[in-house]
Amino acid sequence: MKTLPVVILLALLVSACSRDASQPQQGAEATQADLAAGKAIAEAKCQSCHGLDGRGTGPDIPNLGGQKEAYLLNALEGYRTGARQHAALGQLAAELSEADVANIAAWYASQKNNAAPTTGAGGDAIASGKAAARACFACHGEDGNSAQPGMPNLAGQHPGYLQEAIRAYADGRRKDASMAAQVRNLDAVTLENIALHFAAQTPKATPHRGSGDAAKGEPLSAKCGGCHGMQGHSADAKTPILAGQDAQYLVLTMRHYRDGQREHGEMKAMLAGMKDEDLRHIASFYAAQTPQAARIAKPTAGQQWAERCNKCHAAAGNPAMVTPYLEGQPVAYLVKALKDYREGKRRQSAMHAMGAPLTDADIQAIAEYYASLPPR
Repeated sequence: MKTLPVVILLALLVSACSRDASQPQQGAEATQADLAAGKAIAEAKCQSCHGLDGRGTGPDIPNLGGQKEAYLLNALEGYRTGARQHAALGQLAAELSEADVANIAAWYASQKNNAAPTTGAGGDAIASGKAAARACFACHGEDGNSAQPGMPNLAGQHPGYLQEAIRAYADGRRKDASMAAQVRNLDAVTLENIALHFAAQTPKATPHRGSGDAAKGEPLSAKCGGCHGMQGHSADAKTPILAGQDAQYLVLTMRHYRDGQREHGEMKAMLAGMKDEDLRHIASFYAAQTPQAARIAKPTAGQQWAERCNKCHAAAGNPAMVTPYLEGQPVAYLVKALKDYREGKRRQSAMHAMGAPLTDADIQAIAEYYASLPPR
């Protein structure tokens, strides 16, 4: 039998329901297991990646020690049938006999998962965002309410808008050397978490109301209301809230749109022909409005997601369900597994449906939470 240098039969998706989660696999499971034989096969083919005791040797390799035996059997069946795609594991699954499968599964199931829980934010996106946003506090304030004239307030803003704005600075669509340097290397999860932190803060009225006349600005703002809402209270997740915003910042931004320094066809057309004096009046009008936080659901933390996941994965769940233990698994592995389900790379309808609406930040929160728990 050909020896494979890495990963054994069971690079299991330790973050989801099995291909047929309601029925345990028959066949291999019915074979009487031989632990000594299972250990011998693990020594020959598995330990370089999963260790002889089932502890993964890399951050994206699942821990197999102490995992449910029925789940290990079911996972291999997925590689055997092609429901799970992995060239090396598919080949190994085809070569292993029914007895080999039973023996390896029994061996790893008999081991204890000794992996140390991962320390960190424990799946709290807002806490992670606050930690990642420290470089932003000097200009925008820790709570997103800036004390500096000319700086935008971020508190209570739509997180979707904040994410898009950060991306625009990172890829050069918005021109600002300082902002670009701060955000160009942010990964998707960190970017989302920073936006969530500021969106979760309470906006305060700005003291910087500009030199314009708010009363004159109100009729001039009529064009803006179609997108930004009455008095600047936008209900569109991709359109910024202007109420209570710094007037100097608003004037500068409108100039950039009007003069083409910031690309946005609709904004350029709406502001065409407006004088700087008009812009100051509009800015003072919006700065004088009472800010209201965007109406968004509080981001779901990892523990909250787990309340849903545990309907299938909890220890007290249906023992007939072939689902894996998730506690103590590596963060990177859980993240990859969930993304594969979300994107259809792992074919399981229930998990795809669960994963489809998840953002990268949601997936990170789920993975961090389970990785922070002691293994079973």
